Amino acid sequence: MAASENGRFEHQFRILLVIVALDLAVSLLLWGILGGRQALGFFAVTTALLFLYTLFFCERMLEEGFRSESRIVARDMRYRQTLGLLPEGVVILGNNAVIEWMNVAAERHFGMDSTVLGKPFQEAVPDERLRNFLNARRFDEPMLCQFPGRDEIYEISVVAPDLQHTLIVSHDVTAKRRIEDMRRDFVANVSHELRTPLTVIGGFFDLDAALEPHHVALIRDQVQRMRHIVDDLLMLSGLENRDETQTDESEVVAMHRIAEDVVREGEALSLGRHTFIKEIEDVSLLGHPDELRSAAMNLVSNAVRYTPDGGTITVRWGRSGMGAVFSVADTGIGIEAKHIPRLTERFYRADKGRSRQTGGTGLGLAIVKHVLRRNGGTLKIESTPGVGSVFSMHFPEERTFSPLR
Repeated sequence: MAASENGRFEHQFRILLVIVALDLAVSLLLWGILGGRQALGFFAVTTALLFLYTLFFCERMLEEGFRSESRIVARDMRYRQTLGLLPEGVVILGNNAVIEWMNVAAERHFGMDSTVLGKPFQEAVPDERLRNFLNARRFDEPMLCQFPGRDEIYEISVVAPDLQHTLIVSHDVTAKRRIEDMRRDFVANVSHELRTPLTVIGGFFDLDAALEPHHVALIRDQVQRMRHIVDDLLMLSGLENRDETQTDESEVVAMHRIAEDVVREGEALSLGRHTFIKEIEDVSLLGHPDELRSAAMNLVSNAVRYTPDGGTITVRWGRSGMGAVFSVADTGIGIEAKHIPRLTERFYRADKGRSRQTGGTGLGLAIVKHVLRRNGGTLKIESTPGVGSVFSMHFPEERTFSPLR
């Protein structure tokens, strides 16, 4: 638009110059033919007209210049407003890497505020690796940056259209890197979990001597352990696949009966080593019965594994506030606060040695998390080391049903 306007004015200016030249030529010609007075009069009149036209032309040029500048300013503001809404951080640097502008995300990513505008970027963000990256001006590949004292990881990309301007774009990849770490840990952990029983079994079969009865029992235990790991992995895979397809429909589940069943199964698993208390209300739930049973049993079996002999396990199901809650409280060993956010990761254990001794696969709470995601619930964990833990599955009001009285 601006280029076409400039081209039009240049064309009109050239026409004006041609008219002035013709006016001079005609005036000189009349001077020679008609004499000085008539030629001078013609020249005066035409010059006055040309002068008026030139004033009009210059005024038009100034007006169009102002309009063009306004359009550029408005366009620049729109661009900056758009960049300001991006989740990525954007910093615009001018000469000598001075900060000309940045959006809110960049302030958050780099720990800056508006007071750094007009200052060199390297002074505002004194990170040596980032400074070296900018000074090298090799921007083909982005760099990963983690500032001291912060957990976030950022991917920094730089575009340098010329030697005077630089555009820095930061993208928060913390969640992506955490997922990649979890996948890497998952492969390493499942390999380790399966290697131990396979090593035990293979070692016995490598022996030439006949197996003793206790050797056979140990092999049977290790085979059962591998079967539990594979079963839990298959269940997790199935839950994830159903998360993506959502082909099955929910049904009304008699959750109070499931609670009664898992208490009986927990007592059988405990072999009388713990005292069970149950507080169960007749409340049903909209969901998937097999999945809810598996989640409830995982919480109960964990309580049995991590509660010393003579401890108490309390299972509750019923309404609570705007919804319903299934909870398992124990007087077990408890969990340190730093471990709680990661307990639902696959194979994550707060006490790895004890978990393996008690036969846990490290997948139970991951299964609970996926079950609750599919059944509209949330998991809450409260624990105090040496006192005990409470694991609660919370369900919203719209999924609960009480019997008609």
